Amino acid sequence: MEWIKQMSLKKSLSVIIIAFAAVGLVLYFVAMLITSNIAPTPIWVEPFGFLKLIPPFVIAISMPFFAGAIFYKIKLKAPISQLSMGAKRIMENDLNFSVEACSKDELGQLCKSFESMRIELIKSNRELWKQMEERKRLNAAFAHDLRNPVTVLKGSAAMLQKGFDSGSLTVETAGESIALITQYSSRIESYIQAMTSVQKLEELAFAPKEIGWHALTTELKNSLIILGTDAKKEIEFLCSNKDSKIYVDRYMVNNVAENLVSNALQYSKGSITVEMSCDDERIIVCVSDCGDGFSPAVLKKGAMPFLRDDNAGQGQNFGMGLYICRLLCEKHSGTLTLENTPIGAKATATFYFDELRDF
Repeated sequence: MEWIKQMSLKKSLSVIIIAFAAVGLVLYFVAMLITSNIAPTPIWVEPFGFLKLIPPFVIAISMPFFAGAIFYKIKLKAPISQLSMGAKRIMENDLNFSVEACSKDELGQLCKSFESMRIELIKSNRELWKQMEERKRLNAAFAHDLRNPVTVLKGSAAMLQKGFDSGSLTVETAGESIALITQYSSRIESYIQAMTSVQKLEELAFAPKEIGWHALTTELKNSLIILGTDAKKEIEFLCSNKDSKIYVDRYMVNNVAENLVSNALQYSKGSITVEMSCDDERIIVCVSDCGDGFSPAVLKKGAMPFLRDDNAGQGQNFGMGLYICRLLCEKHSGTLTLENTPIGAKATATFYFDELRDF
């Protein structure tokens, strides 16, 4: 029967009908011959002569039935069962199956098409899942990175209010706070525009510009002081006094430094030390604390998204900020290094640039 399976539906149906018609004719003549020998009297003379017609009648009725049954069993049963099973599994959102082509006919080709559709659905679902994961990371990064600028804005506003209430507000202090508010408001606006135009964190635009080293470190120091004041912890800020022009993305440098300091403030049991230095090709930002240090999981897996630190007493999400730092360092062709010291944890961010020259 295998050769019939490989025929088209039209040919196989024709072959089966012709075969059963031939068998039916043979059986019909055999039945007529037998009944004639048993009772040669014509049926219109013999009282029950019509009984001679029963065998041929049964043969005539049963042959199409058997032909249809054989055709269904050989050609239709297996592919219909496969397709029905596949449709049911898909409706149940289960794609962990396969549809095999039992023949090379039209239904076999339909089974192959169904299997191709299943594979494409798996690919589409995986792509959709990846997009959802990317959006999840993007939303988490968006929420995470807005906290530090908002804290700086609130701190600057609080300083203005405190100076106004105490009468110690001067033009100079007011100008510094207003400049910081203006700067971070623009930064939030730019960040929102950037995050709404990308589909994943890796697509964040890298926009290095020339800036003075003194301006960069002063700007960062002012914002970090506010973060330390909000956390009620002291931050020691150390940097070289050499003033140079550097070519960096200041927002990325600030973002990384603020994230590292924010994590350190969260877990440190005392003060935080921030060291910034630059040479002919790179900037180095080193943040040290006096906490319990990074857990083995963090040191082993590195800065991964949604990684939890075993040393965090409340099981807080530790990995998002470090993951963002790592990506931004890599945008600058740099690295993020995590290590433990005798007194706590140490994170070192490196940013490479193309141009550096003295004033």
